[in-house]
Amino acid sequence: MAPNLLLPAIESIMQGKGYTEPGLLKPADEPSANAQYQALINAFSPREFDIFRLLAQGLTVSKISDHLCLGNKTIANYATQIKKKLQVQTTTELAHIAVNLNILNQ
Repeated sequence: MAPNLLLPAIESIMQGKGYTEPGLLKPADEPSANAQYQALINAFSPREFDIFRLLAQGLTVSKISDHLCLGNKTIANYATQIKKKLQVQTTTELAHIAVNLNILNQ
C-alpha cells in the first residue's frame, strides 16, 4: 500500500468502515468476469455444457468418453473448444469458473 493511502485507510477502519485501495474496484458499468463467463457458458450447446460440467467435476477425458458413449478424441476436441471459448489453458481454471458460478451445484 502506498504511504499516502495508509492514513485514510486507518481512519476508515477506526470509524468501523471498510477500506479498499483505489483502483482495486472495477467501475460499476464494467461487466464482471463472472458475468462474462456466464454469458459464454449460456451460449454452449447442451453437449458442450455437459462436458464442461463433467470436466469441472474432475472427470478425465476417458471417463467422460465412457459416460457419454463417445470417443476419447471427440471428448478431447470438445474440451479444447470449451477451454478456447472460456480463454483458459487448464481444466483447473475451467473448474474454478464452474465453482465461482455455482454450476456444480445445479
